Amino acid sequence: MSNLVTNNPCSLFLVFFICFLITPSHSDTCAFTKNWSIYIYNGIQDSTMNVHVKSADDDLGLYSLAYEEGFKFDFCESILGNTLYTGDFNYDARSVAFHVFDKEIENTIGCKYGGHANVYWLLKQDGYYLSKENKPFNDPAWVRRGPWE
Repeated sequence: MSNLVTNNPCSLFLVFFICFLITPSHSDTCAFTKNWSIYIYNGIQDSTMNVHVKSADDDLGLYSLAYEEGFKFDFCESILGNTLYTGDFNYDARSVAFHVFDKEIENTIGCKYGGHANVYWLLKQDGYYLSKENKPFNDPAWVRRGPWE
């Protein structure tokens, strides 16, 4: 760093503060951004769903979900508003990949500035579904977003 930054406490504080603002976090409280919880459920009877969720810099790993089991993760949205998580899902010989969180999902679900919101995904035999609320698997609140590939 230049002498201007290292010798000036205000400049050094500003550099650290900017780094803090642009770094996504897996915290329950988010400073200046929205806090999101993503829930993914297996709604296919007699199946084991393989789930792999990741972002550009955060691989959440591979999980196996039995029928009615779920997977949850939390994150603070990037201050730049460009947070993207993708999911790869498969069971038997069927698979699908889609964005489990992006700007479109944020706009669909809605979340006040600095608040917290939940996103619910349900994988069923005919495709994958999105909801703002955790509802029974047969509830009409689940909106079909796409089919299996």
